[in-house]
Amino acid sequence: MAGVALKFEDYIFPEEAKSKWENSEIIKAIHRSQHTQRNYDLSKTIPIEDVKTIITAATQCPSKQNVSFYDLHIVTNQKTILDIFETTTSIHSDDDQYNGLSNPQVLANMLLVFTEKSVDKKSNHREANKVLEGVEKQENDRIVSNDRHVAVGIAAGYVNLTASLLGYETGCCSCVMNYDKAQELLGSSGMPILLMGVGFKNEGKNRRVHALKGSETLKNNNWLELFKTAKKEPISINYIK
Repeated sequence: MAGVALKFEDYIFPEEAKSKWENSEIIKAIHRSQHTQRNYDLSKTIPIEDVKTIITAATQCPSKQNVSFYDLHIVTNQKTILDIFETTTSIHSDDDQYNGLSNPQVLANMLLVFTEKSVDKKSNHREANKVLEGVEKQENDRIVSNDRHVAVGIAAGYVNLTASLLGYETGCCSCVMNYDKAQELLGSSGMPILLMGVGFKNEGKNRRVHALKGSETLKNNNWLELFKTAKKEPISINYIK
């Protein structure tokens, strides 16, 4: 909806909020952050103060009992980013053009990679510290894993909105297929959970155009040059007063 006037009838706001629009710039940034960037202007460099702000968003967001469930890797070297890109692929679909498709959302000016960090008995996490008396370790591990993915999701949301407010585009990818290679490139023993590209919009180019359009790599893999898009599905809201 970027560049399109937002209408109140598009939202399900409380009646008393229908005539208010004080936070329009924030709401527009939220809508911009919903869009996925498939190509970035790599001729530009993200200023260091913006890098610091985005890192702060990724590391100072809430997590259960303030546990550090993940490690964060910041990649700006374009050769390394390209190598990480080559470890990704999309989920196979009935459309053959998607089969084996590497994810250009990561070919950004800056790549954030969230990797799994073990939660041990030195942690604040209650389940990790719990003496297993009648509680199955498998269930404890499930709880910790769930809390980890919630934490990464919150961090990604913080980064997404922060980047949008700063004027950048983003793309998220959890489709790492060659985990060993990705971990080697990152120098990490933790499994990658989420890859998040942040960067400059490629002015004059549709955001859904594959970053490698026209290349032999794209042609040889029969990849799509223009990604499909879908309208945001409505989410039911129930006001209880």
